[in-house]
Amino acid sequence: MNNIAEVVISNATRQFDRIYHYRIPEKYLGRVNTGMRVIVPFGKSNRLLEGYIVALTGESDFKDLKEISEIVDESPVFNENLIKLAHWMKYRYISTYSDVFKCLLPPGTGLISSKVVRLVNCDTSLKGNYIKILQKLKDNEGVMEYDQLKEETNIKSITKYLNKLAELNCISISEEFGTKVKRKQIKAAYLTKPSEEVQEDIESNRLRNIKHVRILEMLLENEYISVSDLTKFAGVSKGVLETLNKYGYIDFKNMEVTRDPYESQNFQKTSPLEPTEEQKHIIDSVKEMLDKKIFKEILLHGVTGSGKTEVYLQLIEHCINIGKQAIVLVPEISLTPQMVERFKGRFGEYVAILHSRLSLGERYDQWRLIKDGKIKVVIGARSAVFAPFDNLGMIIIDEEHENSYKSEITPKYHAVEVARERCRIENAVLMYGSATPSVENYYRAKNGEISMFTMMKRANNLMLPEVRVVDMRRELEAGNRSIFSRILHSEMEENIKNNEQTIIFLNRRGHSSFVLCRNCGYVLKCPKCDVSMTYHSFDERLICHYCGYTVKNVSTCPKCKSSHIKGFGTGTQKIENEIKKHFEGSSVIRMDMDTTSYKNSHEEILRSFREDNINILVGTQMIAKGHDFPNVTLVGVLAADSMLNTGDYRATERTFQLLTQVAGRAGRGVIPGRVIIQAYNVENYSIECACAQDYKSFFEKEILVRKKLVYPPFTNIGSIVLSGINDRTVYNRAVSVKKFIDECFSGVCDGDAILGPFRSVISKIKNKYRWRINIKCKEIGKLIDILTKVSDHFYAHHGKNDISISVDINPVNML
Repeated sequence: MNNIAEVVISNATRQFDRIYHYRIPEKYLGRVNTGMRVIVPFGKSNRLLEGYIVALTGESDFKDLKEISEIVDESPVFNENLIKLAHWMKYRYISTYSDVFKCLLPPGTGLISSKVVRLVNCDTSLKGNYIKILQKLKDNEGVMEYDQLKEETNIKSITKYLNKLAELNCISISEEFGTKVKRKQIKAAYLTKPSEEVQEDIESNRLRNIKHVRILEMLLENEYISVSDLTKFAGVSKGVLETLNKYGYIDFKNMEVTRDPYESQNFQKTSPLEPTEEQKHIIDSVKEMLDKKIFKEILLHGVTGSGKTEVYLQLIEHCINIGKQAIVLVPEISLTPQMVERFKGRFGEYVAILHSRLSLGERYDQWRLIKDGKIKVVIGARSAVFAPFDNLGMIIIDEEHENSYKSEITPKYHAVEVARERCRIENAVLMYGSATPSVENYYRAKNGEISMFTMMKRANNLMLPEVRVVDMRRELEAGNRSIFSRILHSEMEENIKNNEQTIIFLNRRGHSSFVLCRNCGYVLKCPKCDVSMTYHSFDERLICHYCGYTVKNVSTCPKCKSSHIKGFGTGTQKIENEIKKHFEGSSVIRMDMDTTSYKNSHEEILRSFREDNINILVGTQMIAKGHDFPNVTLVGVLAADSMLNTGDYRATERTFQLLTQVAGRAGRGVIPGRVIIQAYNVENYSIECACAQDYKSFFEKEILVRKKLVYPPFTNIGSIVLSGINDRTVYNRAVSVKKFIDECFSGVCDGDAILGPFRSVISKIKNKYRWRINIKCKEIGKLIDILTKVSDHFYAHHGKNDISISVDINPVNML
């Protein structure tokens, strides 16, 4: 008999990160299952904590087991396969069970402990603060949270009064658990008399108040209507409803409703398109793989506009037809209304959307619909890979090369790797889609490790855009000091005249990159981070894009007091201003982190650009992917080579990918597209290959560089970053960590190396100095074992001091 639960503790520190055994009380036998959340006593003080049941057993080597105090869920929140995935993630990302399991749940569903005070007996003979507390509880229906009671009574040392009242049995004090986000309920009205009788009362003029008649007529047509809708649409007050309730015509009940972020939108139903020859070959081949219900990896390499989304849609339809479910991952910035419309239009109410721009309540309700089996397709950003499906058939990762699939917070998981492991566990098909695949995945495909299909023609036989490169050095020599080259300026004017749209791309927000004193050379830097602050002209402020520190812009140099201080470099704000100056009368809209900070701002900007036919859209990389504007015939890329100088080995790959993606926004309608790329370093092969839309040539050049310098895919990189408020102390600790690594690193393979410690490229963030150690290691298992030992050793010996450690494998950000 399985009467023992194996439990991991939520919010447990690394020191207590293990599986604990708890006896299942008799009252819960038969009700407790793997994947449930429970409340358990923990530690010497038996403090009540949230835990997750990862297994049930009938035996334990431990004696005197404590009992589960309470079960939180009536049904499991994790299935067996997600628990297997959690065990793998803990090992792979050197994380704690607590951090991993939090990834599997929607935000806001973690349990929050609160002390609750309940009124038992209001003893009126008590005086002073005692009666004040009892009266306050009585005024609040006999129950209040401790913190609220303390605040509203404003009694110092309230605990001693509460303890005394508890002794007198006037109150009870208990610890209770709840969640930040809850199921939404509304108060709804319904008829209590038979509809024939209500109809008769209306037609016989027994009811003479028009307001009463309106309400009853509405309820005759609907079983339930929310009180708020009744009062709004009937134009009555709540008092009118109370009167009808008093006369016995209606009553009220609380009803649960689902928060649907798209309920106000009507999605036009679409049907599958006739596939091209390329599409049909891929669809038929992958359908066979899906029917076999075995794990398979596929790379779909298709040029921009080749119809990859239609392939996804038809494969998902087959997935549903064979009784399976599908997850589609897209980069957050590609999760546009257009993308949602395509999936909702094809699969309707079977689609759930998960992304960070939804409210906590909306995300929770979408998650519940998935868990309750009402959803067949989930489309979402990185965290959608954890959608609680029980019968997963396929995961599709669109734009699989995107950095946003890698989490920068613990656990530092990569959604591509997690999807691969989940598909392996569940015998599902994993498809990677991209016009510019990651070097690592393309290398695997070339070596036959995964299947690959290609789509080299645009849908409807549309031509790829004509791409031209402008050497900005030649522009300077010709006396042009404008942000825009002469050819780009001319083409923008032509587009405005022809009522065609233009996209201008710059991978830098703000007005100016930095503020410099021309007298003494002083650059305004963030006092908390080792980076220059960016000038934003909209509100005349300098902002640090790493910690958010901000000050008003200065008119004199803080160092030499000179007035010769101004912004240098170019950001999207400045581009917007320059367009207004150079192209008077034209309409322009900007899309970057500054203009999309509120809910639905992405949708509003893109809708305005499309429907209002705005001449020019200026933006950062969030405009480079996933958008399909048929009237965009010109794309201009400014400072294309700026991404090459980040000191990251992936810089050329990212430059090629971004340029290819943004160029793909042009010419997606009947009018051919043109792309103009401005740069100073025009000879770099990433720019040359992007202009030719030639991925194969880029890969052949890039893979030679990677092999020579021993970078992924020929090795793995382990990154250890130590940070703290004292620079010397952090450095000394980094040296000791390096020494420990040397001791662990036995049997070094050719190409393995330990590099550092050295200062991080950004040496200080949020007042903390940063030192880095990098490890190159061909064997991923060996690297994980070493980093795990380093992490365990650090927390065992230094876990409670002012130095923190961050461990990552193959990070996407080496700064």
